[in-house]
Amino acid sequence: MTVHELGVLEPVPVRGIWQHEANDLTPWLAESSHLLAETLGMEDFEVEGTEVPVGGYKADLVLRDGKSTVVVENMFGSTDHDHIGKLITYAAGLDASYAVLLAEEFRPEHRSALNWLNRISTEDCSFFGLVLEAWRIGDSPPAPRFRVDVKPDDWSRAVRASGAAHVSERNAIYQNFWTKVMEDLHQVDKVWRRIKTPQAYHVMDFRRDYSTHGVAYLGAFSRHESRPCLRAEAYLYAGDAGEWTSDLYRMLESRRGEIETAFGGKLDWLQRENVRASRIAARFPEPLSIDDADEDARAWLVDALVRLRRAMNPVLEELWAMDEWPE
Repeated sequence: MTVHELGVLEPVPVRGIWQHEANDLTPWLAESSHLLAETLGMEDFEVEGTEVPVGGYKADLVLRDGKSTVVVENMFGSTDHDHIGKLITYAAGLDASYAVLLAEEFRPEHRSALNWLNRISTEDCSFFGLVLEAWRIGDSPPAPRFRVDVKPDDWSRAVRASGAAHVSERNAIYQNFWTKVMEDLHQVDKVWRRIKTPQAYHVMDFRRDYSTHGVAYLGAFSRHESRPCLRAEAYLYAGDAGEWTSDLYRMLESRRGEIETAFGGKLDWLQRENVRASRIAARFPEPLSIDDADEDARAWLVDALVRLRRAMNPVLEELWAMDEWPE
């Protein structure tokens, strides 16, 4: 029997990898949000923004898990009263469903504080404490690791059950509709095949081009002029605090005629100044709620999403290649 030489895991100082919390660690966490989601047992997060204004303060990182807001407060060193207070303030200001404190070490009193918050909170709000570590073997590149130090009681069981017995009847109707739309899109073009988990909410994210264009393509049941409607929309998110998003929106709107001609019809243009997202959308021609959505509605949504992305993509590629956009 051959005995193979084994390496030894060695800890790496966190600040040897990320020198600055706001400039290095927070942007990396945004880019690596899938690692946070995996650690917490959730689906992939959608990044809402970093340094997000909350009153007179700024939350380090804000994410979305379906319809739920996730706020993350990250720090170097051991936990302190200041960051615990900030986490609670941001969670309250953003009406977050999940509040996550990320640190290198948790003091016992702060671990107890988060556990106490979980005990007194309803099921609609949960607090987590994550320890950030880094390890390497020999001369290998350092590998980050999140370790869950604080979580709500029975969290793992609740996560497993959330997709089955605890889905409401109405949410199941949404999930069934999105499943069929998703399957149809997967048949149209492989670019739509990345997202494979249907959501059980009124909105469904079918394609994300955040890494290159700052755009996601959604289906959504909402209201227009007090009447229910189904929308196919391009959700614009291009950077922190809405500044880049506003710039991207204005550039796209200056090409409105070109985009609408390529799409084959008029679109709704909704700019939200100083907010993290703006929208460009097409509406189903008749008022429609999820209760009345049928095969015709599904076929319309698939066609509208495909045409919307095909109309916008050439313009987005041209705009994103401009020198003033960040890499």
